[in-house]
Amino acid sequence: MYRIMSKELITVVTVCFNAGQTIAKTMQSVLNQTYRPLEYILVDGKSTDNTLNIIYELEPLFHEKGIAVRIVSEKDKGIFDAMNKGVKLANGRWVNFMNAGDVFYNDKTIDFVFSHEIPMEVKLVYGDTLRQKSYAVVAAKGNIPEVTPKLMPACHQSMFTDVDELKSHPFDLSYRLSADYNFVYNLYKRGEKMLYIPVNISFCEAVYGVSSVNKIAVKKECARIRGVDHTLTWKIKILGKQVEYGIKQIIEYLIPASFLKEMKIRNRKRLEHRK
Repeated sequence: MYRIMSKELITVVTVCFNAGQTIAKTMQSVLNQTYRPLEYILVDGKSTDNTLNIIYELEPLFHEKGIAVRIVSEKDKGIFDAMNKGVKLANGRWVNFMNAGDVFYNDKTIDFVFSHEIPMEVKLVYGDTLRQKSYAVVAAKGNIPEVTPKLMPACHQSMFTDVDELKSHPFDLSYRLSADYNFVYNLYKRGEKMLYIPVNISFCEAVYGVSSVNKIAVKKECARIRGVDHTLTWKIKILGKQVEYGIKQIIEYLIPASFLKEMKIRNRKRLEHRK
């Protein structure tokens, strides 16, 4: 069976902390969405900069466009604790987590995603991502669901998750960096259906993100989720990655950042020319 999507409430959650320089563009991206009905939940971690001022300044614009808004500002235990708080407040059928600084691909993104026929049993809908790196915008295609036992099929900004499923199985806070992968991994292992739609959903920053500067820690958490962190094969593999990242850090320390960026830009252009 297929569900008719056009009348279902969609929830977008943005978690933020001291995001005064980026929160406005994320809010504007949600405000510009043509899909209705839509609700927007902002979970702030008790910011000390001008984040809340910007949020409250833009709030009336959402009401004018018929988008319900809820704002929470209180201390939390990290990004996934804040995301859990957003889920508890969600009234929608599906929820998307759009981090402060990230945006939807265009104004019709949600409309386009839910113009597709989605089987009733599907619990997770996801698509593609564009990542803004220091040297270029890089396309990150979503993977088929079958890759989930090895890696995250897409970033959470490009996912729409069944709200009831998340309320029943909230993010596990013991995974500080990879609780989203833990959720998707266990969703897949339970045999729940996931649907990949080949469409750009989000445009994300990929320069200063948490997992960009904690790659080894992320890999260790993901290995723990998959239950392979004690195997010899994995220990050898992670040792190799530690050496690789160590060499990269030495290179970045010795070679001017401007030169490295120029080399990455040239390499990117060379790869694009080959396509």
